[in-house]
Formats: sequence, C-alpha cells, structure tokens
Amino acid sequence: MNRICTARNSLCRNRAALRKFSLKIQNERGSISVLIIALFLITISLVMITTNIATITLAKRTLTQSAESAAQRGAHFLDEDAYYSGKFNVITMAQNLFGQGPEDPGVPIDCNKAQVGIAEALSDLSKESKLLIDKGAHDVEIAEISCDGRDLRVALKAEVDLPFQLPFLNIRTVTLISSATTYNQRNNGFYLFGFRVS
Repeated sequence: MNRICTARNSLCRNRAALRKFSLKIQNERGSISVLIIALFLITISLVMITTNIATITLAKRTLTQSAESAAQRGAHFLDEDAYYSGKFNVITMAQNLFGQGPEDPGVPIDCNKAQVGIAEALSDLSKESKLLIDKGAHDVEIAEISCDGRDLRVALKAEVDLPFQLPFLNIRTVTLISSATTYNQRNNGFYLFGFRVS
C-alpha cells in the first residue's frame, strides 16, 4: 500500500486531505458557540426593534390625545351670528321634540376664533411638553386645520427620536401625524329662555 502511495503521491495527499476535512466536519466542537452568538445577536436586534416600535406607539397615542385636546378647544368658539340666525329656533326645537321639526344642524363654530384657540392650545402644550408629549417627541406643529363651520379637524405633526439606531435600517427619527375631528351638538330637550324644561 505504501509503495502504491509513493507512486501516486499526489493521489495519496488528496485522500489524506479529504479524510482530515471530513474529520473536521464531523467534529462538532465550537459549533454551539457560533449558534449562541447568532441567537444573541438576533435577540438583541429584536429587543431594539421592539423598543423603537413601543416608543413610536406611545408618541403616536400622546400626539393623538394632544390633537383631540386642541380640536375640542377650538370647537368651543361659537359663531353667534350663524347660531341665532337660522331656522332652528325654539319653535322648531319644540316641533322636533314631537318628530315634526327639521333636523338639528348642530352648533356652528367660529373658524377664525377656533384657529386662534388651537394656536393657544398648542402653545400651552409646548409649555407642558414634559406632561403631554413623550420625551422622544419634539417639534410639534400644526399640520392642518380644516373648518367648515360645523366640523373642525386638527392635524398635528411631530418628530420622534428613536432610542436605538439599527445599523442596517439607518433610521434616526420618525415623523408622526395625528388628526382629530370634532363638532358641537345640542343636548336634546326643550329649552325656554336658556333653561332646560324637559
């Protein structure tokens, strides 16, 4: 056998190298540490992504509550001219109680005063930002105000800093927009000189 190997020296070397390589593959020592490192990196990445998602969710909810607060503040401004001039008065309200009157058009909103009220609400919000806006959110501004005299829609925009910047995503901040729509509605009942009778 040795004579054959000496004659075919390169063939023997190839067989010996193949045998050593197959022994290394069969040796499982060290493969567990590679698996543990891979699972550790995956776990850390998932924790970072979950923390970023939780931060965005919390900031979105807080921004939505702030938009609702600003919209409600703007809806408190009554358009008195439209409110007192119209077909919906005490007589039509009484007719409506018995199912004969027109549908209640709602309480009209003064859109100009509502915009001022929303700006004041946003100013108050920026003063109390530690209470109302999450620490990761900043640069809160009004994205849109739409008012048709009955409905008032307010959209706020904010930038949110992510606690973890993942190298493969390269995202540091996220822009959030939340909106809220509100309108005023009369309480059902019969009112006489500003007092509710029924």
